[in-house]
Amino acid sequence: MKISQEQKKENRLKLIRAMTDLVIENEGPVTMREVARRAGVADATIYNYFPTKEAIFFAYYEDHVNDVIDQLMAMDTFHTFSLQEQLQTLFDTSLRLYLPDREFVAATFKKVWLAGSGNFARFKAVRSGLLAAVNDIIAAAEEAGEIPGQVFQDLTGQFFADAYIAVVLYWLADGSDKFKNTDVLMDQGLDLACALLKAGVANKLFDMAVFLFKQHVLTRLSRFSPIEKADIKPKRRFMGGQNDE
Repeated sequence: MKISQEQKKENRLKLIRAMTDLVIENEGPVTMREVARRAGVADATIYNYFPTKEAIFFAYYEDHVNDVIDQLMAMDTFHTFSLQEQLQTLFDTSLRLYLPDREFVAATFKKVWLAGSGNFARFKAVRSGLLAAVNDIIAAAEEAGEIPGQVFQDLTGQFFADAYIAVVLYWLADGSDKFKNTDVLMDQGLDLACALLKAGVANKLFDMAVFLFKQHVLTRLSRFSPIEKADIKPKRRFMGGQNDE
C-alpha cells in the first residue's frame, strides 16, 4: 500500500528522533531494528529511508542546520544586527537547539562534521546549509558597507564554518556553569575575526602579495635571456626509448 508524502516525512522524522533517543539512553551501539521498533516502523521499512545508522546521523544534522536557518529567518530584527551579532546568534541558536540532545551530539558530532572522504556527499549536504547561512550574512555585511568586499569571500565563509565546528566541540567539553566559557570563547573569537574583516586585513595581504609578485618575480623574469631553439639538444625518448639515428 502506498503512503502519502506527508506520511513519509513523518516516518523519516520519527526514525531520526528514535535514533537520537536511543543513543542518549544506551551506552552501547544501537541497531537499525531497535530504531525501527522505537519509531513504530517495520524492520525492513527503515531501509527505504536510511541505508545505514550513519545516514540517520547525517540527516539529524542536516535538519538541525535547516531548523537554525528557519529560526533566524523568523526573527524580524535579525537584519538589523551587526555582523558579529548575526554570527553569534547563529552559533547561539545552534547550541540552544543542540542542548536537549547534547549526549547524542557528543556521540555523533565528530562522525558527521569531521567525516572522511567515504561520507563526503552526505557531509557536503550538511555543510552546504551552514555555508549558505554564513555566506549570506557576510554578503549582507558587504552590501551594507559594514565590511569591505572580500577578495576571498568563499574562504571567509569556510573559516566561519570551521569556527562553528570548533565552538561546538569546545561546548561539548565545557564543564563551566551554563557554558560560560563557551560564551567567552565566542565573544572574543568573533570580536577579533570581525575586527579583522572590517579592517580589510585579508584584502591588504592579497594586495601585498600581488605587489611582491610584481616587484620580485616579474622584474626578475626580464633578466633571463631567451634560449635559441638551435641551442637545445634533442631530448631522449620517453622512459628510456631509443632515439632515431
